[in-house]
Amino acid sequence: MRSVYLKELYIYFSSPIFYAVACIFLCIAGVFFYNSMVSESMLAAQIAQYQITTEIGLTDIILRPLFDGIGILVLFLVPILSMRLYAEEKAHGTIELVFTYPLSDFSVLAGKYLSGITVLGVMIGITALYMIILRTMATIDWGVVITGYLGLILMGGAFLALGVFASSLTRNQIVAAVITLGLILGFWIIGGFANILSGTYMGQFLEEISLLEHLNGFFKGMITVKDVAFYLGFILFFLFLTLRILESHTWRG
Repeated sequence: MRSVYLKELYIYFSSPIFYAVACIFLCIAGVFFYNSMVSESMLAAQIAQYQITTEIGLTDIILRPLFDGIGILVLFLVPILSMRLYAEEKAHGTIELVFTYPLSDFSVLAGKYLSGITVLGVMIGITALYMIILRTMATIDWGVVITGYLGLILMGGAFLALGVFASSLTRNQIVAAVITLGLILGFWIIGGFANILSGTYMGQFLEEISLLEHLNGFFKGMITVKDVAFYLGFILFFLFLTLRILESHTWRG
């Protein structure tokens, strides 16, 4: 598993596509941070002008919008990161070598998945520089920052599990990316249908399987066993489905 993990990391970090995607990701995240800071400055100016006695909520004005923005970026980032994991092997005809490795299918899958989550974690982690910049100008709630990043990693891990699953279904990387994006958007917008069907059993069910609904608590500084268990269970479920797909290829071979 470690060999597969290191090989996949080398492929990621030696590819110019990774650096192009990372640059775009960080630039757009920087725009989100800049806009949040501008909103904060405008609010502070209004409070000073009208001499309003109140505390400026950094969590609601800066941290929450920033985390929401990064979450949207992760939604589009994961299909690019995950599309090659198995589809590339199939396209180049090296998938047979993967099946003949002196490793179990689970070890190969775990190595590929962990490499993807590591790269995603690196990209998200770089945005912590924004928190350092913010800390030089104001006092921030580090608890909210930590739980926010934990939520992003868990959500990104769930997206990546969908991406690995989609990549195992096809040999075309573009098709894998489109399938991944479609699956992610499906689980993302389910929360909207849950609001429409609020008060019904179907609405409650849709709310429980919505990836977005379980993210809100993390952005508020709360970690619940229910939310963490949902993301971990979601990840394990789709990795399990991916493993079944890989085993079916072995049987057909």
